[in-house]
Order: sequence, then C-alpha cells, then structure tokens
Amino acid sequence: MEFLSDLHFLPRWPLEFDPFMSFGIVLFLAILLGELASRLRLPRISAYVATGALLSFGRFEPEVSALLPAAHQVFELAFALILFELGQRIDLGWLRRNPWLLVTSVAESLLAFLCVAALMMVFEQPPVLTALIAAIAAATGPAVVLGVTRDSQSRGQVTERLQLLAALSACYSFVVVGVIYAWQHVEAASPLGTMVLHPLYLVFGSILLGVAGAWLVQRLLARIRPGNYNQTLAAMALIVVLVAMTNTLDLSVGISLLASGVLTRLFDHQRRLQPMDFGLFSRLALIIVFVGTGTLLDPAIFAASLVPAIGLLAARALGKGLGVFLFARPSGLPLRKASLLSIGLLPMSSAALLTVERTTALWPELGAQLAGVVLTALLIMEFLAPPALQFALRRANETGEGA
Repeated sequence: MEFLSDLHFLPRWPLEFDPFMSFGIVLFLAILLGELASRLRLPRISAYVATGALLSFGRFEPEVSALLPAAHQVFELAFALILFELGQRIDLGWLRRNPWLLVTSVAESLLAFLCVAALMMVFEQPPVLTALIAAIAAATGPAVVLGVTRDSQSRGQVTERLQLLAALSACYSFVVVGVIYAWQHVEAASPLGTMVLHPLYLVFGSILLGVAGAWLVQRLLARIRPGNYNQTLAAMALIVVLVAMTNTLDLSVGISLLASGVLTRLFDHQRRLQPMDFGLFSRLALIIVFVGTGTLLDPAIFAASLVPAIGLLAARALGKGLGVFLFARPSGLPLRKASLLSIGLLPMSSAALLTVERTTALWPELGAQLAGVVLTALLIMEFLAPPALQFALRRANETGEGA
C-alpha cells in the first residue's frame, strides 16, 4: 500500500467523477426510453420528460446540482436552435396569399389569453400575475410541435398550419410579456424612464438583434457553397453568438431567434441558402429541452398548484379551439381538420421557463407566484400533449411510414 501511495499520478480513492458523466448517463437513458416509447407507438418526447422527472428526485444530490448552471446554458442554446429552425418555416408569402391564416393566428392566441385571464381572475390572482400567466399560456410549444412532426415524418395541411401558428403565437407571447413588464414597473413604482424604456428596449432591441443575425447569416453563409454541412455548422455558430449577445445585452432569446429565423428566409431572395435542418443537433436540442422540463417536478409545488393549473389548461384549450373553428372555413380548412388542428395547438411553450427566470430576476416575489401555476401546467402538458398531437396527425393522415 505504501508503494501505491507513492504513485501520485493515480486518481484519489474513492473516485470523484466529473459531473458531466451524469449528463451523459441521463442523455443515454433518455434516448433508450425514447426508443422504448417509439416501439409502443408513443412520442419519444414523453419519454424525455419522464427521464427529467426521474432526475428531479436527485436534484439535491451533489452530482446533479453541480450540473444545473451548465445545464441551464445548454437548455437556452438548445431552445434557441429550435426557435431559429421553426422561424425559418414561417412563410410570409403564405400569409399574404391567405390572410385568414393570420386572422386565425391572432384569434386563437387572443382567445386563449382572454379565457386564461378570466379564469385567473376567478382564482383572485393579482392583475399583473393574471396577465403574465395568460400571455405565457397563449403560446403553443414550438419544441413539441417540431419534435412530434419530425418524429412522425408528417406533411400536410394540418402540419404546416400547426408549425405556422406555433411560431406566430410564440412571437405574440414574447411581445406581450414585454408590455406586461412595463405594467409591473408601474405597480412597483419604478421611475418613468424604466417603465417606458425597459419593454421598448426588450422588444425592439431583440428584434434589431434578430435582424442583425439574419443579415450576418445572409452575408456570411451565402459565401459557403451549399450542398454540404458547412452552411448548417456556420449557422449554428452564429446562433451561439446570437444567444451570447442576447444574454450580454439582457434581451429576449425568443424574440431574437424567431426574428432571425423568419428574416433569414425572407431575405434569401436568390435562394443561396440550403434549408437549415439541423438534423442530429436539433434532435439533441429537443432531448435536452424536454429532459430539462421534466426536472421541474417538485411534488409539493405540483400538488399545491394542480387545480389552477388544470383549469388553466382547460381554459387555454377552449380559447384556442374557438379561434381555430371561427375562421376555419374562411381560411380553407375543413371542420374535421380544424378539430385536429385544435388538438395540435395544445402543447405549452417551454419558453415559460425562460420567462419565469427573467421575471424572478426582476421581481422575486412575482416570479415565485408565476412559477407555481405556470410550470405545473407546463409539466402536465409536456406529458399529455405529445401523444395528443401524434394522434391528431395520424387522424389527419399526414404521418409518414416511420411514425
């Protein structure tokens, strides 16, 4: 033994594993459970959330808690990647040809906002908190939509409208949250300059950064020959830079990345850019986002917020369904497919995590109140929405053979 103690190059005993070993194990477990879910004809996303829920029980273990700061950055980058890719799928020309699509989008988001706000008032929530919860609930989850449609290999009228409405509702939600922040500044008796300039800076600053990102993508990626992975890898590098800039400037990742994705497609008049399908990187991003969502499970908070969270989900579904059905025929959508589209709009947006975090940083008490109801509703819907969306796509006969 004395001989071994002299061998200073050997690791200490007991061994101290790098925290990222836990990350690798969790990722591998999520993939295995995802494959098992697929064989049972369930969405892989449900398995990813379940993996996160299992991980949540060890959140106070040193190996897990050491990962949390890095995991948050990875989550934010993964979500940014998804938003950029979904933003590229917004066809503004389609909206010009069929303006009823835009009317449908505004209607389903607005009615969801109003229904949820009315319910929160019944629960006697403060006005600012009510508006924040309603704004977050109005958005359809882009990560769920992108993940399930990709795994289902779905193509068709319901799929395309679903992706469009999800992206647009996310845009509305981010902007409305910025306006509500101005309201909260008034409630908190902040200086006039702060209450006026902060939301303007948040919204328009994020849009301008998205414009700059799209311009960079156009100027730099157009010099790379399409047809290989270099354009996609270069786009990912620029997305990393864009996320870092939003954090440095304290802007909205959601607004910046969605704007950048939309404008990248809009500015590409000569079609010099290949479609930015991030493939395996995007799938990895989806796994990280949903495992991260699953780690939110806290039995005490979950039980305390269960009733208002279920009410929120019911009110939200009612509002979105009404919005779709009201303008189904004018927009050229049969009522049967309108019902399936309404089911497809059920997923909540994981951007709720980022909004809760930003709100907590500005107003800790308001953020804590917001987290209880919103994150409980998000977690419930992350389990229920993927199978519902998969069902809707199958009933619409839009899934591929590999679904």
